[in-house]
Amino acid sequence: MGKPNFLGNMFSMCFTTLDTFDTEFSADSVEWCPIEPFTDVFVCGTYQFSNTEVGGDTENTKCPNRLGRIYLFRVKNSGKLNLLQHLNVPAVLDMKWMHVKMNHKILLGVANASGCIQIYELSDVNNISLKLFTEQKINPDHGEILALSLDWSSGVLCNNADQDVKAVVSDSHGSISIFEFRGESLVNKYLWNAHGYEAWIAAFDYWNTNIIYTGGDDCRLQWFDIRMGTQPAGNNRIHGAGVTSLHSNAAQEFTLASGSYDEILRLWDVRKLRNPVSELNLNGGIWRLKWEPKHHTCLLAACMYGGFKIIDCLDKGAPNVIAQYTEHESISYGSDWSSLSSSEIKRLGIADCTIDTRVLIGTCSFYDHTLKLSSVDLNKQE
Repeated sequence: MGKPNFLGNMFSMCFTTLDTFDTEFSADSVEWCPIEPFTDVFVCGTYQFSNTEVGGDTENTKCPNRLGRIYLFRVKNSGKLNLLQHLNVPAVLDMKWMHVKMNHKILLGVANASGCIQIYELSDVNNISLKLFTEQKINPDHGEILALSLDWSSGVLCNNADQDVKAVVSDSHGSISIFEFRGESLVNKYLWNAHGYEAWIAAFDYWNTNIIYTGGDDCRLQWFDIRMGTQPAGNNRIHGAGVTSLHSNAAQEFTLASGSYDEILRLWDVRKLRNPVSELNLNGGIWRLKWEPKHHTCLLAACMYGGFKIIDCLDKGAPNVIAQYTEHESISYGSDWSSLSSSEIKRLGIADCTIDTRVLIGTCSFYDHTLKLSSVDLNKQE
């Protein structure tokens, strides 16, 4: 595959903004539901400092100075946003949908500023909505603690979970927790300190869910094999600043992507984590990285002050930026791909497109409290 050299606004030609929504609170998380028939549904999470509580469907008021909302959207014809619900909750730091149904339930995990993991069920009884399923404090010994990131172990499972699905959560005290379900309750099976400062990110190896990768403000990338306990199986300090994002590739075994405040995207072969396979400067601190959910050859990066970028990683030794989105006017934090096919997007009346080249992407930014829905033509490279 040739690698065209894009400059300036040519990168942005791939993106078409379809709709914009004011989240009122600062927006930092976007997650599309991966499960049919709700792949046109997504959530946006927010984080706001305030000393005044808000009314409405308040789920928890333990942390009134860190308020949040979860917005639930569905995409309508012509790519317009239909707000289905909003919940007032503790400030949201991260959200992830379980990749599969568990006991026929579609579940959303939320890491929040009250130091909890909350699990919501997506219900379509009467109307599509989220309802609280269960929640658990991540570290009862610490009163002031923020849950910073969350990942599910279900990345390569299909259909309903045929094995126990675990959740991993990182927190502001540098600790890592692993939760399991016992019936409809969450149990914290492991809790250990992994980093000297904030543990910004924790992620499963989807191909071997006994392996956990963690990244912290201490610049360390660490990995743990929980069969051997909670001592690191290895670590490195190649990142030049805090490690903020990790994502295992669910289609390519041994492939891991990492992002950092040092602005460098690194691709790794997890069999040899001493040095990355490649490095690419994205010209912005990398807060989130997401593999494209169908082909898993492209990454979507939220690059803080550098906008949002799509990186072609088909050649893992030489990844390159093929699109960028700079319409947000504040810190680029939350982003995700939809799993809708190009034909489904076409049926929504969004655009004529070649099969498998057009995708929908949600992006959000912080201080301007803005959510945007965009259509992206990954084949538009001239």
